[in-house]
Amino acid sequence: MSGLRTALAVLAVVLALAGIYLAGNILVPFLLSAVIAYVMDPAVSLVERRTGASRQVAIVAVMAALVLVLAGMLALAVPEMISQMARFHQRLPDYAAQVRTQLQPIVVYVDEHYPGQVEALRAKALESVQGFLPTLGGWVATGALGVLTSVVRLVVWTLTIVVIPVFAYYLLADPAELREAAMALVPKAMRPGVVRQAVEVDRVLRAWVRSQLTVALLLAVIYSVGLTVLGVPLGLLIGVVGGLANMVPYLGLVVGFLPAALLAFLDGGSWLQPLLVAGVFILGQVLEGTVISPRVMGSGLGLPPALVLLAVLVGGELFGFTGLLLAVPTTAAAIVLLKDVRRQYDRVVPAPAAARRPLRRRRPLA
Repeated sequence: MSGLRTALAVLAVVLALAGIYLAGNILVPFLLSAVIAYVMDPAVSLVERRTGASRQVAIVAVMAALVLVLAGMLALAVPEMISQMARFHQRLPDYAAQVRTQLQPIVVYVDEHYPGQVEALRAKALESVQGFLPTLGGWVATGALGVLTSVVRLVVWTLTIVVIPVFAYYLLADPAELREAAMALVPKAMRPGVVRQAVEVDRVLRAWVRSQLTVALLLAVIYSVGLTVLGVPLGLLIGVVGGLANMVPYLGLVVGFLPAALLAFLDGGSWLQPLLVAGVFILGQVLEGTVISPRVMGSGLGLPPALVLLAVLVGGELFGFTGLLLAVPTTAAAIVLLKDVRRQYDRVVPAPAAARRPLRRRRPLA
């Protein structure tokens, strides 16, 4: 009987993965709605409990508050971003000249010492460009066809943007009914174990989402303020993106530090500015490791950063954006299930007698 259950569970997982792979793009709006509803649920429950308002009023109040906060942040940040982008556009020819100046000695050295290889490389590049022209023509034709269908795409995107908050509202409106519907799909004999595991998965996920959002927002503030003070081109935008990208482990350093250091070098023409940029990111990482994360995350989170990064990479490679959304919940569920299997194994297979017996102190020799 247990073998049949295992086979059915494996078959269900395979069918679910096949469905996600085939209908990934269709599932994205609904998965985004589920993520938004999951993140908003604690705030909605808190407003409902503290004010005594109905669930529907609490949902509308939280959504309105989020919209106002985002609008206020955009009102403060967008003018500065526009100003920085305008300055970046004005300095772009200077940056190109700076790049040419930095690369010129390398080009001259290679041309003098390896003339045959350079000429072969030039011929190869010319041949590649000539072979690329038909492909470019195909891309232009495809782009023209895309322009003709842009109205349809615009309608689809508009419907998607409308569907996400509406579906999130319905997910938040009656969570008890959703839980009962989910439990109806589980056999009665398995419900206690499923409920216990679901509660544990929910605890791990809520802790991870709350901590990662808080850390990402604080790092976005640290990076954007630091880069703007240093005068890094597009510093505010790079800082915000680098901080928010920290929700995927180590991604914030890649999309934040590398472009900031490069633009700082091109803008200043010396290595001092990139070193100061490195100081900003090091300060952010030190504060995260010693102050922010210990206070926000606490203990027992159960999601190692390396495992989360691996899950995100695998999910994105196999299932695209849908896989990115499902990577962390799947990882949390897998960790909880593995811990549960380990507990059941420890109950079934007792520890060896030598391991259970406490160590005794030997009496000193007389």
